[in-house]
Amino acid sequence: MIVRKEGTVNQSASKGLGSACPGSTRSALILLAHGSRHNHVTHALRDITDAVAREYRIAGRFGVHMAFLDHAEPDLVQVSARLAERGYDRAVVVPLLFTDAFHSRVDVPAQVNKAQDASGLAMSITRGLGTGDDLAAVLEQRFSRLVPEASSSGSGLTAGSEANGGASAVVDGSSVRATENMLGPGNTPAPVIRVLYSVGSSDPAANDAVSRLAASIGATSVAATGEHPKGVAAIDHIVAHHGNANQGGLDQGKRKKDQVATESGELSADPLVVVQPLFVAPGKLWAMATKELAHRQSQSQSVETQPLRERLTFRRGDIPEMLGYSYETPDVPDVRFRCGSPLGVDLAPMIADRACSA
Repeated sequence: MIVRKEGTVNQSASKGLGSACPGSTRSALILLAHGSRHNHVTHALRDITDAVAREYRIAGRFGVHMAFLDHAEPDLVQVSARLAERGYDRAVVVPLLFTDAFHSRVDVPAQVNKAQDASGLAMSITRGLGTGDDLAAVLEQRFSRLVPEASSSGSGLTAGSEANGGASAVVDGSSVRATENMLGPGNTPAPVIRVLYSVGSSDPAANDAVSRLAASIGATSVAATGEHPKGVAAIDHIVAHHGNANQGGLDQGKRKKDQVATESGELSADPLVVVQPLFVAPGKLWAMATKELAHRQSQSQSVETQPLRERLTFRRGDIPEMLGYSYETPDVPDVRFRCGSPLGVDLAPMIADRACSA
C-alpha cells in the first residue's frame, strides 16, 4: 500500500536539502508530470529535474528522476524498474499537478501502486504543487517581469530579455515600444489585464481553486477546455467586459488605433493583456493559444518559450487551420498581448519543499 504524505512546507529547504531532507542514499526522488505530446516536454522536465538536484542539493540524498502519467515516456513503471535494478529500495513521488482533481486523486495513486507492485520499491507520494501562497508568489513574479515599469531610465528592456529575468513575452516589435506601451497619449496609463491560462478541469472544485489563485494576484482565470467561452475566445470576452466596465463603453470599429475613449473623454493607450500559463512545461494547448494570440496582432510578433529559449515568429494568417474549430474575432478594443512561458525551473523551490515533506 502506498503512503500519501501530507504536511506543511519544510522551510529549511531553501538552506540546502542535503542536510534538510531525511532519507538514505538508496532513496530516489521522482518528479511525476502529466505529460504532453509537445516535442519539448521531455527537455523541459529534464531542466526542472536538473534544477532540483543541482540548486537544492537533493542529489546528496536522493537520485532525482522524471516520469510521466501520460503522452510521454518514461512512465512511472519504467522508472521504478530501473531504480530497483540500480539498487534503490525507496522512492518518493512528487506529483507536478496544481489541483486535487482526477489525476491527483485517482491516476497518481493507481500509477504508484502499479509501479510499486512491479518494482518492489517502497513508494510514497507527497502533496502536489497546489494553488497556495508559494505558487501565487511565483506567478506574481512572472506577471511583474512581463510588465516592466515604464521609467525615464531609457533602458529599453523588454519582457523576455536576459537583463530583466528572462520572462518570455509576445512583444510589440521593438524594445522601446515594449517599454513605452504602458503609457498612452499624454502619459495616460494603459489598462493592464492579467490572465492566468490553465488547462481546465471537469472538476468544478479544481476550477474554483485556480480561480481563487488568479484572483489572489489580480488576474482572471481562463481555461483552455470546458464550457464556452474558453481559450482565446474567453480572453476576448474578458477584454470586451473590461472595456465596457472601465472605459465607459466601446466605440466599436470606429476608434483610432492605439486609443480608447474613457468616461472623461481623455485618451489612453489600449489595453495590454498579459497572459501567464499555469503550465509546468510546454504543451499543445498553450502552443495553440500563443499562435492564436499572435494571429490577433496586426504586425509580426515574437513568442519566446522557456526554459528552451526557442524563438518562434508568427505573422497574421500563419495560424494553421484546426479541424472542427472556427474562430471569429468579436468586437473588442485594439489590444496588445504579452505571453509568459510555462513555469519550468521556477517551480524548483516548491518541488524541493514537497520532497522534504516526505
